[in-house]
Amino acid sequence: MNYPDFLSQIRCQMEHRMDSQASVSIQPVLKNNGLRLDGLLIMQPGENITPTIYLNDYYEEYLNGASMQDILSDIECVYEAHRCPASFDVALFQDFERLKGKIAFRLINRAANKTLLEDLPFIPFLDLAVVFYFTIENDFIGSSTALIHKRHMELWETSAEELYLLAFSNTRSHYGCEIRPMDQLIREILERDGNSFLKKDPSVYDCLSAGMADNAPEKKPANPMYILTNRERAFGAVCLLYDEVLQKFANELNDDFYVLPSSIHEVILLPCKKSPSPDSLQNMVREINETDVAPDEVLSDHIYVYRAAGRHLGLVLFSHEKMCCH
Repeated sequence: MNYPDFLSQIRCQMEHRMDSQASVSIQPVLKNNGLRLDGLLIMQPGENITPTIYLNDYYEEYLNGASMQDILSDIECVYEAHRCPASFDVALFQDFERLKGKIAFRLINRAANKTLLEDLPFIPFLDLAVVFYFTIENDFIGSSTALIHKRHMELWETSAEELYLLAFSNTRSHYGCEIRPMDQLIREILERDGNSFLKKDPSVYDCLSAGMADNAPEKKPANPMYILTNRERAFGAVCLLYDEVLQKFANELNDDFYVLPSSIHEVILLPCKKSPSPDSLQNMVREINETDVAPDEVLSDHIYVYRAAGRHLGLVLFSHEKMCCH
């Protein structure tokens, strides 16, 4: 069965499983970095909000041998677990004063989101775009987020500049910002996840964190790396907007530093004096983006450099094998 037929079968079968008055539809959804997904929507009478159940991964399961009945049953379970049985107060979306404290921002790639950005207010930043969203709290659906579109901005009679000021204050205060040594973060993750081989042999951690120092636990890594993110470790790359954080870190290092955009959730900081060559860093970022980062979580293929003297974060560009920073 090809993908269009699969979608048609899912919609028809879910219509049979639902109440006869329920509306079942499939809508294309444009996600970050141009990723397009197909979302199943089931709307019951009297409801004005429903979960979006993405079907693309279900098709992969079908191709790998899962039965249609198992897939349909799983979709039904997901729907019942996340549906909102009460009508949502849509007046919230119209009341800018009530929403001001819920507005935040995140960073996405500008070129990869050209189509999406046509409908979003945004502020250019390097090769990226600062986009805005607000959080929604509900007793049934919990906490979720929604991107702010141009229609919202027009309804609220506001501007991208005002949204930026609100989001800067809210995001910084609600989600914070932290810079941690990468080896420390690796150990915390391994310990938090109860990694069995770490418990059996703690030297495993030392080999991971000191890999740049010939795997010798008693030595510090030759090229220290730091992670910049927020407390939630979600959309933490936006911390690049906090100049005072970058300047303080440069002062502590007594050095400029490179910024590797590892994902939309965090970036890696490397002191310039102890870093590999910029072209090798650029190649590493591109390779990792292609092989290890989810397509919708890639931030950029470029690297950046922070110059403490000018308090300036800029792109590292390569032209005829000569490095330049902008």
